[in-house]
Parts: sequence; structure tokens; C-alpha cells
Amino acid sequence: MTDQKTIALDLDSVLADVMYTWLEEYNLIYNTSIIKQDIIEWDLHNILPLSEKCIHDLFTHVWKYRWKDIPPTSTDISIVTDLLQKAGYRISIITKRDRATMSFVANWLDLHNIYFNDIVFIFDNTSKACYPFFLLVDDSPINAVEILYPRRIVIFDQPWNKTLTNYPRIRKLNELFNLI
Repeated sequence: MTDQKTIALDLDSVLADVMYTWLEEYNLIYNTSIIKQDIIEWDLHNILPLSEKCIHDLFTHVWKYRWKDIPPTSTDISIVTDLLQKAGYRISIITKRDRATMSFVANWLDLHNIYFNDIVFIFDNTSKACYPFFLLVDDSPINAVEILYPRRIVIFDQPWNKTLTNYPRIRKLNELFNLI
């Protein structure tokens, strides 16, 4: 894998808008009406009355049993990933997750015709900065500070990363063409 022409894309909340489906499950279980815009902090356990393990388990449940219900962040991500590839970029999907969700992630990518050259599943606390790419598109404030020049990060706009003000930001994947 080369990093010179590799664009790394995070999966959750960059390609897959998993928080909508996660919150549907959360609201059903706990009889609440929280919406995505209410999630203004990266660490959910600081704003919801759940342990980190419960939050993780609910994400795993959503990916295993509701993966077909998880919408893409925009309707054109299949077209965008194809156009990036045709422009000569290598697409790596880099995602931290539970091993039990791997096949469901692959099914979701196939369902939405997402083009990619490879997918990297991270199962521990290894930083995404350890992987080869020249540009990472991510929603995580943690990953933002770990990506150092000459590599670049573009923040995918989400309610929980509004404090990241010194980074290029996109709201839809197709806006990436204006930055590369």
C-alpha cells in the first residue's frame, strides 16, 4: 500500500451515518427523544447516562442487526468514491470496530456500491496515523490532532467536532474535490 495517492476514509459518520440508527435504538430502549444534533461531544458517556461498554455494545448491535437501516451520509458517496478512483486516487477505508461487525460493514459497503481498494479494521487502540495515506477524512477530534504534516486531515462535519476550528471541513464527501 502506498501513501502518496491514498485517501483514507473513516466509515462511521463519514460514509455511514450510523448515529441516526444508533439514536433510534437508544431512544427506543431508554424512551428518550435525543437527536444527532444533541450529540455535541465525542465521548458519548459524558453526555448520556451509559457506560462506554454499553455505548460500544449498542454500536455493535446496530451494525449486526440494523446495518441495512444505516443511511449513507449522502446519496452520492458511491459516485464520489468511483470518481476519486478514476482521478487516480487509491481509496482506503480505515475503521475502528468490533470484530463481530466486519462482515456487516462489508455488506453495507456492497449495498451502497462504495468503491475502495482496501479496508483496514482496527481492533485495538492503534492510531489511524500509523497507516499509509496522504489524506484522512474523519469525524474524530482525537484523530485530527494525531495527523501531522505533511499528511493532511479533513474533518467531516458533525455536531461532536465543532470545536475543531483550524482544520479543513466538509459536510458531504463530494466537497473533497475542492480540497485535493
